[in-house]
Amino acid sequence: INAEYGEVWHNSDGWSGKSRCEPEVRVLYTCPIPHDFIVPGASPHNTPNYAGACLLKDNVTIAQGNPFTRCTAGGPATVLAHYPSVDIRTDGIVGAHGGSALSSIGGTIRLGELVPSAPLIRHALKINLDASNLYPGGDPIAYRWPASKADSCAPGCYTGTNPALKMGSFLALNSSFDIDKMAFETEPGKRLAWTFQNYGAYIVSVTGWSVYAIETEMSPDGVVTQEFEKAWGFAFESIKDTPWARDMDKIFLSLSVVDSWNDSIWKQVVNSNGSLGSGGGAPLQPWAPPLN
Repeated sequence: INAEYGEVWHNSDGWSGKSRCEPEVRVLYTCPIPHDFIVPGASPHNTPNYAGACLLKDNVTIAQGNPFTRCTAGGPATVLAHYPSVDIRTDGIVGAHGGSALSSIGGTIRLGELVPSAPLIRHALKINLDASNLYPGGDPIAYRWPASKADSCAPGCYTGTNPALKMGSFLALNSSFDIDKMAFETEPGKRLAWTFQNYGAYIVSVTGWSVYAIETEMSPDGVVTQEFEKAWGFAFESIKDTPWARDMDKIFLSLSVVDSWNDSIWKQVVNSNGSLGSGGGAPLQPWAPPLN
């Protein structure tokens, strides 16, 4: 982004329902922020996560904070927490999702990826589930690799009963599912099912109530949810009992945990030169080419 550097301040409002708009105490970092870029503040009934990431002038360093907010054009930006910056040439695991410390940018559905003219999405996704789905026990307690933490309310707020389903879990549609026979009612639903089956998704945060969510881009270039509605004629965030909502329920209710996926297996896969995929089995899709 060709933009002037702006200050990102600490703000303690977090998920209290307060606005998150006012800078407090100190500047945490600076990053390029176009003058007109606005990320709305919170309210008592709307406290979005908004994990933020910005690419710095060196074109390799990503600064990350959460929840990123900028209530007015040209005004100060704020976050509750500033997470370690990462180099895009590294594994890209660490980031500013407060429930997991996983990447703010990795796994996001980007602009142009879920429109009729786009090819199928060929990368892992990231999702949020309600805390009632997540298992509170185990070692480490309440989370698993690649997450390095759980929510601050954990383990008490996690009440799930499946020991494999924890913060950071990797989920996928089993390869035995025939997507063409799953009777999807919408084209984007069928497209996402293909990506969930071939690339999977990581749990990175909780929703705070009994819904699920898929992480999408909101940036100076545009907003995926707005692009989606314009392209397909219905909202990305949908009420129940619509064709799109039924498709999403069909996917989420069919997901399985890839329980064999851990740091040790990941290292084996990384060194397999493309012969292994996530979980340690044969890859369903060829690896992406190296990043140059």
